[in-house]
Amino acid sequence: MDAVADDGHSRAGALAPADAQSYVRHELRTPLAVIQPLLEILLGGSSGSLDEKQLSYLQMLKRNVERLSAMITSLVETGWLEVAAIPQEARPVGAAEIVSDTVASVRAAFPEAPSIVVDLEERLPPVHGDAHRLRCALRNVLVNACTFASASERVDVRVGMAGHVGHVAIVVTDRGPGITAEDLPCVFDLGYRGAAARDRGTRGLGLGLPVTRALVEEAGGRVVLESALGRGTSVTLELPAASG
Repeated sequence: MDAVADDGHSRAGALAPADAQSYVRHELRTPLAVIQPLLEILLGGSSGSLDEKQLSYLQMLKRNVERLSAMITSLVETGWLEVAAIPQEARPVGAAEIVSDTVASVRAAFPEAPSIVVDLEERLPPVHGDAHRLRCALRNVLVNACTFASASERVDVRVGMAGHVGHVAIVVTDRGPGITAEDLPCVFDLGYRGAAARDRGTRGLGLGLPVTRALVEEAGGRVVLESALGRGTSVTLELPAASG
């Protein structure tokens, strides 16, 4: 590849990550659950006829409500909530556990996605980090890979010792369109969406990779991304091995 960019448990009195996600999702979506049906009623004309100006205003409101709903989904699913609000609970956790759980969740969420092939090195030490945060980080990378690879291709996940001593590497490689040299320096910028996402009209807020890097660096690791246009993308999560 030609171009490189380097860059479960709860405390007393605190919500567990899953509970916090559920709470935030509920509190943010409850108003939308009221607004959206009312908009449909108004737009459907069952509450009375609308003139052209009223109809255009309601359609604009509907588009913005849908955008807000998508933003809430991205904030929760990419792990932004963990970065912003929830204290991490770092502990030794098996890399195989992180990978198997995350791959299973992505396969379930994207049944039409490319096949995900896992190559796991034996006798790996556990990594040190918050298991839920690390799953969020890996999920973002896998979702990107499955989004941009065609259904006939496959996504490879290789897990082994990193070249960086004392670290375990989880490497996700796709055979998608790759990233342009112009886009590559910006892929970790908050809110940035590359040419492939823009051209395909792929939904998203440009949070996945910035959140992934924040979660991995918080654990003491680093993210390395390699890509070339037309030749796919490889993202490596280097995570510190647990001492002892």
